[in-house]
Amino acid sequence: MMDTTVTHQPVNIRRLWKRYRGAIFTILSSLAIFLFYYAVSRSTVRNIDNFLQDYQGGTDWGLLLAYIGLSLTVVAQAYTVVKRIGIPEYIRKLGGAGLWLNIRIVMSLVGFFAILIHAGFPFQFRSSNLWSHGFAALATWILLVTTISGVFGRYLYRHLPAFKRAFAIWKPTHLVVTALFFVFALAHVWIETMGGG
Repeated sequence: MMDTTVTHQPVNIRRLWKRYRGAIFTILSSLAIFLFYYAVSRSTVRNIDNFLQDYQGGTDWGLLLAYIGLSLTVVAQAYTVVKRIGIPEYIRKLGGAGLWLNIRIVMSLVGFFAILIHAGFPFQFRSSNLWSHGFAALATWILLVTTISGVFGRYLYRHLPAFKRAFAIWKPTHLVVTALFFVFALAHVWIETMGGG
């Protein structure tokens, strides 16, 4: 009798990324160009403050950007969770830690820009908004600090042998700042959905 068992090869994420990265880049670039064109066509040159008004909080597009940005930042944390709970073999099987760290960074940056536009950056985003907008402004400022910290941490990680001690100090600090962002973001979402904003 012949053996009819089928063996499945593990998914090679690196190979898939190399094969489809051009298409992914083209799709994301086209989307960015479309959104920019849409924003420019909806604004006037004389009234630059209205340039991104359709994408700020309280509008349909603004809420969509907020949901996309928050979803991307939450999903980006999956890398940290999977790494922390002791199942890094899944990460190794699916392309390695470096690939997943890069995916996490891209998702975090796209989420950062989506949330920043939702918050009114660059035209309605001023330091005076910090106290008048409460949790929303605090979440935005903490997100800005978290993103800068993440970029700095990536630099330390790339040069780990030389900066091992600095990385050991940076890592728990970054985790605390990231946790603060999620606390203030969830407080903002809760307040807005309860009708308090």
